[in-house]
Amino acid sequence: RVMLKMFKKNEKKNKGFTLVELIIVVAILAILVGLLAPQYTKYVDKSRKSADVSNLEEMVKAFQVACADLETGVEDGSYVINISETGTTFTKDGTDVSGDLLTNMNTTLGSDWKQTKIKSKNWKESDSDTGNDVQATCLVTKGAVSVAYTPEDLKNSISDKEATPTPTP
Repeated sequence: RVMLKMFKKNEKKNKGFTLVELIIVVAILAILVGLLAPQYTKYVDKSRKSADVSNLEEMVKAFQVACADLETGVEDGSYVINISETGTTFTKDGTDVSGDLLTNMNTTLGSDWKQTKIKSKNWKESDSDTGNDVQATCLVTKGAVSVAYTPEDLKNSISDKEATPTPTP
């Protein structure tokens, strides 16, 4: 009987957490969230920028493939692929591209590639910069294609990606 009474006393003492213990746990969680939230948002934006870079690179590669295709007959000039918040535009000297070149791009990328929108909102080069677009300007001269990227962040992301060696099996 004595043992039974001692067991019942211990049962009553351990009914749950005290208010102080709960406040301490909540405070610790708040501190952890405060420390980790900025890192999380940084990684999310880095992921979005990476998606933008990948999308633009795929479009440039499809354009380069179209230029290499003799049947497409890509004329010399300045072609701009621009990804913005409203979608993707593809122009030659300021005019929308059409014809065989657009058909070739649609075949390579799928017909909805022009619906691609920018994912990161942090492509602005400065506070005075109003645009948040990423673009590739492809200069075609006698079948050769040279590419310039805007903004500077994008150019750096692509050159970093190209500089990373790909492991061979």
